[in-house]
Amino acid sequence: MLRILEMLTDTGDPGKPNEDAFGFAGAHAWVIDGATDVADGPLIGSETGAHWLAREASALFAAHAGRHGADLQGLVRFTIETLAARFERERLRAPNGRHEWPSAALALLHAGETKISFANFADCGLILLPDGSGEASVYGAAHVSREARAVSRTAALIAALRPGERAFENAAIMDYLRAARRRQNSDDGYWILGIDPQAAAHVRRTDIPLAGPVTGLLFSDGFGSLVFDYHRVDPATLVRRAALGGLRTLVAEVRQIEAVEDPDCLHWPRFKRHDDATAVLFRVEPASG
Repeated sequence: MLRILEMLTDTGDPGKPNEDAFGFAGAHAWVIDGATDVADGPLIGSETGAHWLAREASALFAAHAGRHGADLQGLVRFTIETLAARFERERLRAPNGRHEWPSAALALLHAGETKISFANFADCGLILLPDGSGEASVYGAAHVSREARAVSRTAALIAALRPGERAFENAAIMDYLRAARRRQNSDDGYWILGIDPQAAAHVRRTDIPLAGPVTGLLFSDGFGSLVFDYHRVDPATLVRRAALGGLRTLVAEVRQIEAVEDPDCLHWPRFKRHDDATAVLFRVEPASG
């Protein structure tokens, strides 16, 4: 049985739309992290393509997860196919290339009687901490640290910014990000939640046996940064602190690091000082638990 303990999303920039989404329905829960647009101009939705995609996908999960049960690949396939059809109907213009396609990272679970089924794209993840254990298991968030080459390139691009220049207004940074986005949903690139139905065949899936009750955390990378980027706590401690002190205290610690310790994004190279941060804290108990 899935029991939601707390859910939280915190926008990285109050002046911009939150491009994360989250939700739960019955035995399902999810976190979606829309990838910040690098489009050449408005493409879809009243805000950004990432905002449109995250909210449309979350609403589809809420409405249709129940009939798919533990078949998360089927749910993802249905969702992407529906998003693709809506995109064709609602887009303001034709995209200029793959870099304009709206996309998002995903962490999605189904809690069954004897197992947790998990599916993910990119760097949204899941942490499970069994009762009485000091060790947690991490699924999906294999961004334990980004590739050294990508970190080095990000650092160089950030260091080259002129005083007061914003990263997403810099031509070299936008060229770099657009080149990376053109690799989405391709055999020589990476697979992501979006508007390409082929991606459903490549969603990462894991079945996790339930030996006893567990406390878990679904998270976007903005929330998980406390573990995977800033290395302030280990995964088990993150779950314990969330359960004892709440999600808001952990987001506050992330914001303190970003705003006070590294406001120029140089020590921990990144293109945004603050990222949207989202998490779902939950409990799952097996049928015999």
